[in-house]
Amino acid sequence: MPIELGLLSEVAPSDEAIARAIAETHPEGQLVSFEDGAVRHAVDGTGASLLTVFESQPIVDPTSAVAAIAHPPTAFGLWTDVTVPRSEPQRGRALAEQIAAAVGGTVTERV
Repeated sequence: MPIELGLLSEVAPSDEAIARAIAETHPEGQLVSFEDGAVRHAVDGTGASLLTVFESQPIVDPTSAVAAIAHPPTAFGLWTDVTVPRSEPQRGRALAEQIAAAVGGTVTERV
């Protein structure tokens, strides 16, 4: 079972932002897209999974979003599901944090 994270932001993480984060932390890694870009998967240079980023969704009910995460930010408009394989919790989480920083968002565990 993967580790489920929620990325809350005002800006959706683009392919370019994710690819830059991968390049900074794993220069030999790459971004693989599925479902016309709705699912993006980051792998390191050996092909090991680091994380999966799903399509961002607008938040209709901020109260429900705040209840679903451990440490919500004060302002956000989009929810992006991110999963990290249990085999890569540190590297995957670090990459998720870098992606969140790139879009001015916050990533936290789902509760």
